[in-house]
Amino acid sequence: MSVNMVRQWVSAVLCAVGGSLVTGLLAGCAIPIASAEVAEVQVRLVHVAPDAPRIDLEVGGVRAAQGVAYGAVSEYVRMPAGEYDIVLFSTPENRGQPSGSKDSVARTVVARTVANLRGGGVFSVVAADEPNRVTALVLEDNINPLFDQALVRFVHAAPDAPALQWQGEQGRVLLPQLAFGQVSTFQAMRPGFTQIQVATAPSASGGQISPSRSIPLQRFDLQLEAGKVYTLYVAGLLRSNPGLNMVLAEETRARRLL
Repeated sequence: MSVNMVRQWVSAVLCAVGGSLVTGLLAGCAIPIASAEVAEVQVRLVHVAPDAPRIDLEVGGVRAAQGVAYGAVSEYVRMPAGEYDIVLFSTPENRGQPSGSKDSVARTVVARTVANLRGGGVFSVVAADEPNRVTALVLEDNINPLFDQALVRFVHAAPDAPALQWQGEQGRVLLPQLAFGQVSTFQAMRPGFTQIQVATAPSASGGQISPSRSIPLQRFDLQLEAGKVYTLYVAGLLRSNPGLNMVLAEETRARRLL
């Protein structure tokens, strides 16, 4: 799929959606809406690479997110389905630049990958790892919630931390072990206020998990809502700054595609 085709498709969506919100702002748009045969996807950027600068996301040459800071999550952007070259660019902040001037520092490619974004899918491109080796991880999100429960999955995104164990209230083990870069399946959790504690996972030896106790590292408070789906990233650094922190990204912010 050509870059021009993608750009025209995105412009058409902006005309149809944005024009109804801002009267006259997009009145000059004259690009026809894509046909119903074009399968759609939704894509966003999650920035959990500690100490890395702001990041832009380009999918097939089209900018899908711009200037996303560490710990932030962009909005979903709709585009045609297909196989895309996905590129993350660093966007250092420019200080002392006059208003309206061009960037004095060229964007730098920090990571890239290729992914097949299948029609009807919802995806998060995750910027992870340390600044000098940022990687792009593509996750398929879930927008099918449970009526009376919250759905949560866990991602280990702290590059200098060992395998982690996730614990709920009263020390109940939610996930026994997850190494850096690994992603759990979704699991149902009771809605409302809760606490999640991450701890070092018991060491594994010869395929068996040793009985040694896990060591608590950090406790996070979160509020979960019934009928919503979340991904909980534990990011930051264990032995440096920024310290371990939680980034909670809601999947049900995506719009259902017709």
